[in-house]
Amino acid sequence: MRPAGHDWRRTHAVVVAVEQYATRGEGWDLDGPANDAARMMRWLRGRGVPEDHMHLLASPLERNEGLLAEFTGVRRSTADRMHVRRVFQDELRALDVDWLWVYWAGHGIQAAHNRWSLLYPESRDGDPQGADAENLISLLRTDRLPARAAQRAVVVLDACRTTLRPGEQAHAADPDTLTNRTEANVERPLFVMRASRPGQAAKSVHGVGLFTSKLMDELEAGSRRDPAAAPDLDQVWQGIRSHFDELAERDGAGQVPTALCRNWTSDEDYAPRRLPAAAKPPAERNPARDGLALLVRAALADDGPALARVARKLGTHLAAPLPCEPAEIDAVTLVDWARTRPHGIATLIHLLAAAPCGLEPADLVSMKADGRRLAPDRWLLCAEYDTLMALLEAQPEEVAREFTEAARKEAVGTDLTATAPREVVDALEALLPDLPRLPRLLGTVERAAAAAGDGPYAEELRQWSDACARRLDAALPAVLADRRATLAEQAASAGTADERVQIRLSAPSGPAGHRTYQVWTHGASGAESVEVRDTPVAPAAIERAVDTLLARHGRVNSTPVEFFLDARDLELDVHRWQIGSDGPFERSLGAEFPVAVRCTEHRRPQQEHLWRGRWEQVAHARTGDLHWLPGDLPTMKAAHGLVSAREDAPGVVVTADGSAAGSAAPRTDVFTACVFGGVPVMVWCGHGEPDRAAEELKNLLTDCPLPELPARLRRLRADCDGDDTHPRGGLALLWDDPERQLPPRLDLSAP
Repeated sequence: MRPAGHDWRRTHAVVVAVEQYATRGEGWDLDGPANDAARMMRWLRGRGVPEDHMHLLASPLERNEGLLAEFTGVRRSTADRMHVRRVFQDELRALDVDWLWVYWAGHGIQAAHNRWSLLYPESRDGDPQGADAENLISLLRTDRLPARAAQRAVVVLDACRTTLRPGEQAHAADPDTLTNRTEANVERPLFVMRASRPGQAAKSVHGVGLFTSKLMDELEAGSRRDPAAAPDLDQVWQGIRSHFDELAERDGAGQVPTALCRNWTSDEDYAPRRLPAAAKPPAERNPARDGLALLVRAALADDGPALARVARKLGTHLAAPLPCEPAEIDAVTLVDWARTRPHGIATLIHLLAAAPCGLEPADLVSMKADGRRLAPDRWLLCAEYDTLMALLEAQPEEVAREFTEAARKEAVGTDLTATAPREVVDALEALLPDLPRLPRLLGTVERAAAAAGDGPYAEELRQWSDACARRLDAALPAVLADRRATLAEQAASAGTADERVQIRLSAPSGPAGHRTYQVWTHGASGAESVEVRDTPVAPAAIERAVDTLLARHGRVNSTPVEFFLDARDLELDVHRWQIGSDGPFERSLGAEFPVAVRCTEHRRPQQEHLWRGRWEQVAHARTGDLHWLPGDLPTMKAAHGLVSAREDAPGVVVTADGSAAGSAAPRTDVFTACVFGGVPVMVWCGHGEPDRAAEELKNLLTDCPLPELPARLRRLRADCDGDDTHPRGGLALLWDDPERQLPPRLDLSAP
């Protein structure tokens, strides 16, 4: 519908374009929103909207900055959270206009509680931060917009609505609500156009948004017919839907734009006129199936013997006779035959990859993409699935229950309600992460094998996961072996879970850095003080004393060793102290024992609930849930702000270089901010080149349950023990369990 008597000079626009995010590079940076925003503002300006009636919130790529340079009169800010909130919460109140346009282009996701989050530039891997789209729309009917201003509003949102992986979905922060006020102005007409529906991506082609491109085509066409008139948005919307219906009919499933209208024509609940339903393609048509068949034909068409061999092997895996006469077997028949079993498509692609035929690497990638669309969440081969199910279903009922319990421990953060082995395996198979992260299914099989001991059942489980890992990814066997070693260490120390050695070191004194120290052991009989030194001694003397004590009280590879230090002392490389009194050569303390540091300061009573709340998450979290802090935090206050904003994170990864200078805060300041904010788990790299150190942090934090982190860190240190230059030897950990606090300080004599 077209508003009557419209004056373009009484129109205001808020245009948001986000291309550059905190995590830079492919997968995050967008190339298009700046161009789309410029086209929108150019059209508005051409209709007569003054530039000073436009707010531009833009974070473009550097190469796209020139696209926005012509708009010298607009009110421009970056598109970060602070400026978005300022414009929508404060500056809209001052408007005296008839029509408000809001346009937003950038990344978007379906976040926690199925809320659509329009991501801010601050977003990074594992920490998507954005504005709640539905709440933004609701804001336009509150007193944030004056009751007599903006007689109508148009909202255009060109952003994805794709969902996160289950583990990320469970831990993602809620999107930012811009208002909690009541919708007092329910009569204000709204016309909302969204580029896609929930679960879909909003596509870009050649640096422009597909949805915005068609929207602007329709708006510009209407303006050419009548330059002064307001657009007929009902007609515009019909043109958009007709275009996307044609795309869907021609290319198969694609994005589906949606609209929401309220009182646009003074109706209580107005919906745009529906288009006639597009003719449906034939029932048997399936673009993914057709594409896969074409690639199979390209690989096998000129090689009859190869086609015959693949068909014969596929029949063996499917445990089914040929679907037709041997001479009639072709690519389409192979694909349709494979689809008769849930794991048939993955099996067919595996057989083609292993066959001596003309399969190009790029074609194999395309095959796998088509296979995921044809058989989503099914990546095991038929033989792998059958072997595992036969093994599980042959076990007694109590063993099946143990497998289900292992699955729940491995798949934390997911809603795993299945109990039968087949249902559990199917649910776990759907959780395939980006390789070479360990799939939840393989992790569960390893947990079940560790719980079963050393019998034939456990060995068969391990053989199955070994073979599956080798097929999936060349790097995965090493990840699997690391997980197996962790589980073995946990099983070996299961009866001594409370054993640990705790060491309190005083702050250094004097030019030589002398310290006092106290040592306790924990065991079945409780805490016991084993040594007290109340006169400061040289660091070398403390190392020798610790070596002697651990030889007497520690179990190599399993006894945790905790050093209690002042906040400004947390970077002390205690894990690199040398021990060797009970052996033929010296070793690093952190390579022989799971070593962590803890803080004796800043745990204030009024903030203890934060500390305990985060620690409660540790038992069920994974390393991917840790919050990565940027390396260029300017102040301790800035670090504390980021920590406070993510109270849902069980811990942090500190990427700041210990030698950082200039405007960046010292790493010790970042540590202090984290401890003060109640962070119980903190990981950093104490030395090495920054790039290599960052890479080692990524290796350390390869997806695994968070409680396994201390043992994993010990093994990584041991891998490079003896190479003082390797950054892996500098990996350090704060592991601050509030339930295992330091025993009361002993009364010491005066030094």
